[in-house]
Amino acid sequence: MAQIVDTIAQAIKRADKTFFNENYTKQAQAVVDGLRKAGFEIVPVKPPEVLVEYAVENIPFGRLRPSELIRALYGTMVENCRKFVS
Repeated sequence: MAQIVDTIAQAIKRADKTFFNENYTKQAQAVVDGLRKAGFEIVPVKPPEVLVEYAVENIPFGRLRPSELIRALYGTMVENCRKFVS
């Protein structure tokens, strides 16, 4: 959690050098960009049905250990979330 807070703080600091720091949209975009650059993604708590369907169609087939299946499913959903969530 400390890494996320630090990433957000640094992104806001870099986003707007004006005296009053009034461009909140620019700051918010900088936060999102900073989080993505640090390896994070912002995703909804409940995935949309279209993303679930996509993941079902794109997870690897065959025998996987449960941990491998979970990693593959998680990766597929997080990496493709921006395609299905606006």
